[in-house]
Amino acid sequence: MDEDEKDRAKRASRNKSEKKRRDQFNVLIKELCTMLQGQGHPRKMDKSTILQRTIDFLQKQKEITAQTESCEVRQDWKPSFLSNEEFTQLMLEALDGFLIALTTDGNIIYVSDSVSSLIGHLPSDMVDQNILNFLPEREHGEVYKLLSSHMLLTESSAVDLLNSNETHIEFCCHLARGNIDPKEPPTYEYVKFVGDFKFHNNVPLSSCNGYELAFPRTLQSTLEEQICLVATVRLVTPQFLKDLCNVEDVCDEFTSRHSLEWKFLFLDHRASPIIGYLPFEVLGTSGYDYYHVDDLELIHILRNSLPYRISLKLFTINI
Repeated sequence: MDEDEKDRAKRASRNKSEKKRRDQFNVLIKELCTMLQGQGHPRKMDKSTILQRTIDFLQKQKEITAQTESCEVRQDWKPSFLSNEEFTQLMLEALDGFLIALTTDGNIIYVSDSVSSLIGHLPSDMVDQNILNFLPEREHGEVYKLLSSHMLLTESSAVDLLNSNETHIEFCCHLARGNIDPKEPPTYEYVKFVGDFKFHNNVPLSSCNGYELAFPRTLQSTLEEQICLVATVRLVTPQFLKDLCNVEDVCDEFTSRHSLEWKFLFLDHRASPIIGYLPFEVLGTSGYDYYHVDDLELIHILRNSLPYRISLKLFTINI
């Protein structure tokens, strides 16, 4: 009798442990199902489907991570205190350039932050605008012809072209600078585009924004992956040469550029005699480490009202 009671007690303990394990498993399955539903999956799925969808998601994330790591800037020539994004931004600033992505009808789908310091436009003001809106009218036809040359390709011809060496493109044009007063006549900056046509997914549709397309949208490529131009845009006349031309006998000002986190991205050659710091000493560090306490409130206000130009008190080094 004692043996039977012991066996029943063991079975009850095993059943209790098994039930607890099943309950925990069901809770985890339910959490996974909830997360998958947020990614657009059906509301009702069996356990095997949930696990398979989870495996697919993890494999996709692993591929994305591998691609990201392959594009990571090598640490042996990138300062450790800069992130990959900050270093890329710094390189663009040093080259007096910015990144831009265009559809084949000229619609701007991406612009890097460095465009603000170079031609005075905020990225948000340019995205979903047509690039031709920023060009003088005399250059519309030539630039549109270059972009639209890839517009009406069939799927097979597009794949063949992008696998060839004919995707690279270079051209120069004038881009309008941003004006604080919209009534002022536009001024233009001579720039050079260097880029390649590539396939991209989920490209947003253009609202055209004031420029009528030469081709009806129904005639344009209907590929799932749309062809876009991804290019760097550089000033033909480097910024530092313009600064040198504007140097006066008594120089009491200099130019600095900052990231959205207010880290130094650029410090021109005129700064060292004024503040006692060499450019490489401040790059990647926060501007707030150098500003006078009396100016902190002013900086906070003006930081949120780009673009701007301000004068500040800075702590200097005695040389």
